[in-house]
Amino acid sequence: MNASRLDYTFAVGQVRALENKLIPRDVFLESAEEKDFSSALKLLFDAGTFLEEMGEIKDTHALDLFIAKEQEALLKSLSDLFLEKGIKSLIEEEYSLEKALIKAKETGYSFLIDYVRHQIDLGNLKMLARFKYLELTLERLESILVSGGFLQTDRILKYHGLSFSDINEGLKHSPYFEVWSNGMDALQEDETFVEMERGFEDFLMRYLRKARYIVFGPEPVFTYALSKKREFDLFRMVGVGKMNHLPADILKNRISETYV
Repeated sequence: MNASRLDYTFAVGQVRALENKLIPRDVFLESAEEKDFSSALKLLFDAGTFLEEMGEIKDTHALDLFIAKEQEALLKSLSDLFLEKGIKSLIEEEYSLEKALIKAKETGYSFLIDYVRHQIDLGNLKMLARFKYLELTLERLESILVSGGFLQTDRILKYHGLSFSDINEGLKHSPYFEVWSNGMDALQEDETFVEMERGFEDFLMRYLRKARYIVFGPEPVFTYALSKKREFDLFRMVGVGKMNHLPADILKNRISETYV
């Protein structure tokens, strides 16, 4: 039996306090400007909350181990706040979209279900863009599309034979029109998918921010866990970028919006 929304009163209070310790996007942008890896990570460590010190992080292997431990600790620390097993399972299956959609539907919460459906749509649109750019076949695209989003897979497949401008027109009344058209402009002008990928991440984060206005229920707990996981992703992106001496402007262009 699912918990009631009121059962989440304590959990929501806890995550509201934890949200204040999330790292804002401005800090990630500032870290990208730092002169080296150590300086960039120190800035992030000082701004955020981590279980371990940065001293042991000397290469990408150590960085990945650190992030894996932090993610494990995150789920463990929130275990008492997940009043339904399905919520935790959904977070663990976040990137396995077919499984995630099943878990989301099992919870019965429309906010969680719609988040996964948006993920599916954006994942399918990303594949569509790559397949058109690389001139890959419709059959291969059909084999990897995930069903269950707001956009039917048949609709995505029809777009495969259209021009990018015609696809823009087809998506004009969808919530993805702006991020898709901006991404395609960058792809055609600069031959890069970075704008599209960052735009899709921004879309999902803006959706998650709606949980700020939900007073009772699992949505704020779910959103905090995903926001913290995204923080780890950005942490790794900056770390690897600085290790590889990536120019600050290129690195900054890859840093998406954060929850705070």
